[in-house]
Amino acid sequence: MPTYEIVGSELQAVVCDMSRGDKIIAEAGHVLSLTDGLAFDTTTGGGLMDGIKRAFAGSSFFINEVVAQSDGRAVFASPSPGKIQQLDISASKKWLCQPHVFLCADGGVTLTAALTKNLGAGLFGGAGFILQSIEGEGRAFIHAAGACIPHQLAAGETLRVETGSLAAFEESVTYDIELVGGLKSMLFSGEGIWFASLRGPGMVYIQSLALPRLAHALAPYLPTVRTSTESGVAGGIIGSILKNSL
Repeated sequence: MPTYEIVGSELQAVVCDMSRGDKIIAEAGHVLSLTDGLAFDTTTGGGLMDGIKRAFAGSSFFINEVVAQSDGRAVFASPSPGKIQQLDISASKKWLCQPHVFLCADGGVTLTAALTKNLGAGLFGGAGFILQSIEGEGRAFIHAAGACIPHQLAAGETLRVETGSLAAFEESVTYDIELVGGLKSMLFSGEGIWFASLRGPGMVYIQSLALPRLAHALAPYLPTVRTSTESGVAGGIIGSILKNSL
């Protein structure tokens, strides 16, 4: 089995030391480096339907595979700031996660799609109707945007999370939604209308920097690109003003 080390602080990576015969799967676009002796291939991860299921879950149709033909080192990283968390996967412990959270895993782990069981959670929970299901045997690594905050839920205990900030949770956790509060809270709290509601038992990982929320916050400060029509109209107005002032 490969040995793993999470390195870095805010821009983390997973360093995997592999021996002959070891295999690692990784989300497309997350392979940072490979040493000699490591074979690299891109597959559907089992067949056409497996690729389609991952695509529906918000992942890529293809998945990358790294197989050690001799001892070597592979490094995997996400392109956004955040924290990497190891998940232990077994027959009794499966995980569900948001699209684009999965980073890499042992070859005995599979990544597929899981339907959201609750209609309301699918519509308003921030993750859509299809989540990524991580199952099999081995270790998997997810990348949570910003800080990765763990929360162990006891049986019957509930946790409300801002939609979009839920990174991953054990399959034993019940996933639903609930209203933020009264009309005043929904209109003026800045938290939207819905919270993702999770009921234990099981572990939950929360990401502090939901990328859609970050993009929305930065949008007013990003430069806009003028169309040729807008530039022509603006240029004509400025030219007319200068001509009349001379």
